[in-house]
This record gives sequence, structure tokens and C-alpha cells, in this order.
Amino acid sequence: MVPEDVMNELFTFDQEEVDSEDRMLSARLDAMLRMTAIALSEIQQAFDDSDNAKQNSERMTRLVLWHFYAISFHLEEAITLETHCELVEKLLENTPSDVFAWVKTLTELLHTYAEINAKENPQD
Repeated sequence: MVPEDVMNELFTFDQEEVDSEDRMLSARLDAMLRMTAIALSEIQQAFDDSDNAKQNSERMTRLVLWHFYAISFHLEEAITLETHCELVEKLLENTPSDVFAWVKTLTELLHTYAEINAKENPQD
């Protein structure tokens, strides 16, 4: 769902972004977040002409957000799949319409996951 030229641009980093392990990780996470936002912003259009367009779009959105949760960010270490699914269902009630809104929504979702994890696993 994300064109190859966009993927190349997202995952091509400046030297300063790869100078240290932390900066490289940060750049990769940012690129994955943006890639996910782009994919999510394309879903509705991809299914506009299909039968059951809304249902198909919601299913694909769930799948992409599961990938975001489990594969891209390994968030199962931070919050349960059940919690993730609950948050996704709330998000599906009013999905963002463009890539910038998706970036904001995904960033907020990551912050929510961090807050939930901090509450459930307080550091001594």
C-alpha cells in the first residue's frame, strides 16, 4: 500500500541519524510510524469501489494496526493484545482521513500504550 519510492525515501537516513545506536533506532521507529500512517491513509481509497467498502476498510485497518502493534513496534511486551484491540475499536469509530492525522493518532496511541504500561508495571 506504500509505493516503493516512498519506502526508499522513508528508510534512507542521513549520516547524523545513524551516528549512534539510539539515533538509528529513533529514525527507524519514526520511519515505521510514517509508513504505517501512509498505509492507513490509503485504505479507504483502496476499498471505495468494493462491495462492503466500510467493512473491508475496517478489517484492513485492524490488520495494519495489528502489524503496527505486533511486528513494527513489538508492543506486546508493553500492553496486552486485548487492550490494543479495545483501543483500535474506539479508533475505528472516527478514523483519521489523511496521513498527517494518522501520524498524530499513531503517536498518541504510542503515548497511551506507554502510560498504560507505566501504570501496570510501576518502576520501584
